[in-house]
Amino acid sequence: MSVVFAVTFKAKDDTYDQLHATLKAILPDTAKFEGAELISCSADPTDKTFYIHEVWDSVESQKTYLGWRQERGDVDKLVALLREPPSFEEREHLTF
Repeated sequence: MSVVFAVTFKAKDDTYDQLHATLKAILPDTAKFEGAELISCSADPTDKTFYIHEVWDSVESQKTYLGWRQERGDVDKLVALLREPPSFEEREHLTF
């Protein structure tokens, strides 16, 4: 059964554009990662917040992906752009 992760990134006041560019550059690789079924992102420039909607075939696939990002150093680079730790919420995926 698929699982949804709702990820929220809140950029520092001076890093919104850099975070925007970074996400635009790396999310296509996320979408191609084994187990990713859907990756989309929306942004609120007023609040400098990004909302990433991820649908994965399993929790394990998403954890493998995060491990890969961690090994590459991407996680540390992203966190450095944020005003608070990222939020990850796991949700049940409903299809109709």
